[in-house]
Amino acid sequence: MPPLIGIQVPVVSLVDEGFPQTVDRLNELGVNAMFVATQAFDRGVQGRRAEFRPWPGHGPREIDDHRGGAYFTQHAEYYRGTLLGPWRAPDTDVRGVDVLEQLLPVAQARNTRVYSFILENTHSGLTRLVPNWSKVLQVDAMGRTDNYACIRNPDYINWMLSLVEDQIKSYPIDGLMFGSERNGPLGNVLEDGGLARDGRPYCFCEYCVAAGERESIDSQRAAEGYRKLYSLATGHDDPVEAGDSAYVRFWRLLLKYPEIIAWEQFWHRGYESLLKRIYGTAKFLNKDLQVGWHIWHHNSFSAVYRAQMSFAEIAEYSDFVKPVIYNSVAGYRIHAYIRALCKSIYRGIDAQTVYDLHRQALGYDEACKFDDLPGRGFSPDYVRRESARTVGAVAGKARVYPGIDVDVAAPDHVIRTTPESIGESLSAAFQAGVDGVVISRKYSEMEVKNLESIGRTLRALGHA
Repeated sequence: MPPLIGIQVPVVSLVDEGFPQTVDRLNELGVNAMFVATQAFDRGVQGRRAEFRPWPGHGPREIDDHRGGAYFTQHAEYYRGTLLGPWRAPDTDVRGVDVLEQLLPVAQARNTRVYSFILENTHSGLTRLVPNWSKVLQVDAMGRTDNYACIRNPDYINWMLSLVEDQIKSYPIDGLMFGSERNGPLGNVLEDGGLARDGRPYCFCEYCVAAGERESIDSQRAAEGYRKLYSLATGHDDPVEAGDSAYVRFWRLLLKYPEIIAWEQFWHRGYESLLKRIYGTAKFLNKDLQVGWHIWHHNSFSAVYRAQMSFAEIAEYSDFVKPVIYNSVAGYRIHAYIRALCKSIYRGIDAQTVYDLHRQALGYDEACKFDDLPGRGFSPDYVRRESARTVGAVAGKARVYPGIDVDVAAPDHVIRTTPESIGESLSAAFQAGVDGVVISRKYSEMEVKNLESIGRTLRALGHA
């Protein structure tokens, strides 16, 4: 079977450049699968380029007014079991466009598979436009509502399953990819939420508290422990203990409040349950549909996240996995991650030491000065190692399609991808024995010269 050569394409690019013209152009590069964000509130996979990045050489020069939502025609009968009804994206440039209705016949005529990409990210705040969204939000340990929906809220679960059922019953899609980029409460607190988020400890809504009590977890103790952890991570914990490092005080908290770890694992079980329900629902409706997951870049940075997101376990409810292995922007992202940890539990320990610990513990040899990371990025060997690790972990139970970065938006001081680096990264992934690749993050921000490099590399590898 030939490898899958996928690319993530925002709806606005298909409208801007034409459905048949875009598919033809991508086919010429060797692309045989398109991952289209059919439901997203995140500009990372929808919309044109980021405002602070230069024009890539194709599509309009103007920036769109991305607001997010569904980019396909929703059918009300599938959403009757949830407060969150149909919500079509109100983006001006694509208003009224049904991406699946228009793309599927064009793609099928060209033997190109179409995968629906549902991205859960809502840190943009755009969900404030959606009626009743405020009623499905998480609640933090201080009793405040959070920006993200609760993964145990029945209305949110039913809405997500409604999206899946609607698309599978209404359109002959080839596959479905679901993505979510958020930590459990422990990781969220320790890194202050990461890029574009905050470090609140969650979720203590009525549904989570009730579910936690059924599992004999003391939710009050868990909330108390997380409040103390939040104080420590933000530098506001008890000054009486100042004689000990933040790292020691962190371990003291875990020993005093084992409910912190219990609640972290409890949250992750809820997230895992959502994935399993999506998978089971999709396969019930169409057993031949390919269902898989966009695995957040944190799998390369956080030992806690990696321990939880075991590819060996995920493979039991997956047809494929797409681990994010964006090597150019990885330096910038892990630099931000380590800096956040150095403000919380590693406060007082130099960042170089913390970085060296993480890179060695997580299994990639990217030795360099810590502050050189954003301008240096990670090497193609990182792509090879992470790809090989994933292939080994799934042990043939699921296909592996690593995400390869091409012009992922980042500040000016961050290294940019080049035709040469893209060729090296693609080659490294295939050396690791992957079943295909997904060119990421989105076609609309990829420079023409780099798109051309994809085609040259795939032809040289015999995959185009």
